[in-house]
Amino acid sequence: MVFFIRNMFEKLKILELSSVLAGPAVGMFFAELGAQVTKIENKTSNGDLTRKWLLPSEKHDALSAYFCSVNYGKKHLYLDYNDSEDKKTLHQLIASHNVIISNFKAGDAEKFQLQFEVCKKINPKIIYAQIEGFKSNPKRVAFDIVLQAETGFLAMTGDNEHLSKMPVAMIDVLAAHQIKEGILVAMIQQQLDKKAYKVTTTLEESAIASLMNQSSNYLMVNHMAKPIGTLHPNIAPYGDIIITKGGYQLITAIGTNKQFSKFCKIINFKETNAYNSNHKRVSNRKHMINEINKITKKLDHKKLLAACEDHKIPIGKIKKLDEVLNSDLAKKMTLKSKMEGQITKRIQTVAFELSN
Repeated sequence: MVFFIRNMFEKLKILELSSVLAGPAVGMFFAELGAQVTKIENKTSNGDLTRKWLLPSEKHDALSAYFCSVNYGKKHLYLDYNDSEDKKTLHQLIASHNVIISNFKAGDAEKFQLQFEVCKKINPKIIYAQIEGFKSNPKRVAFDIVLQAETGFLAMTGDNEHLSKMPVAMIDVLAAHQIKEGILVAMIQQQLDKKAYKVTTTLEESAIASLMNQSSNYLMVNHMAKPIGTLHPNIAPYGDIIITKGGYQLITAIGTNKQFSKFCKIINFKETNAYNSNHKRVSNRKHMINEINKITKKLDHKKLLAACEDHKIPIGKIKKLDEVLNSDLAKKMTLKSKMEGQITKRIQTVAFELSN
């Protein structure tokens, strides 16, 4: 049985005191699952600054698509934290909500008297989730691209001539996942003791925690990751681009000798001793891919993909965003809503099902 998860948190009340992407993404996650999410925006600065992060093609008075991407299903209130009446309203909201999501800059929570110690006096069962920027220096201004640079990601992307940032604010996304997990753990713990909990993470820690095999490559064998585009430093042909007839690009994720042997038979490529182990394929990668592409440039991409699929060989077509978002799956995952008189769309962030 698959549970209908849309309203699984319908009794949960979230107070969002955050802006830009990481905090609002957490709020939207819970909104998608039915929670009542109230987003507080700064009355003195016309709200969340991403409201005006407009593309050149967007109307100057429209809600930005960027803002709409992480602010689905919320109630929006404009308050001034320095106004006494607005502060009373805010305290009433703190008392009646289960979770606070905040991303105050260093010192701002104390300045507005909205730190955890104050909030748990107002609500002894509050879960207070705080997303910060730099753990190593809390006073630094933290934006995603700076964190991509300072935590090693930027130095590993692109190629030797041109570095490349990740095309979404991935460090914010990683931090959002960390804080969601922390909130859920706190909710489980509250089933036992009914206490208030503070959950904190930083963009910096979230980024470093996500370095995965690249961090172990360095820590264990002193391997320094370099910008190698789509390539995998440990596996070949994995991340290698195959060109087919008509210029269509495919990307491989071949990780075993058996997969490689099957692939060679499909494209009629002679598997010599130079390529009969992953270690050799990594060492001779450039020559190997050049020889493979001499063959695949004569092959139809659809037939090659179908043959690889039949033989369980991991390979995919490099698709542009329009092709992805016009797929049946993406259409099913598209959430539409009317916000401030404007029809808005975004892809849902909940991508799991519960079943028993």
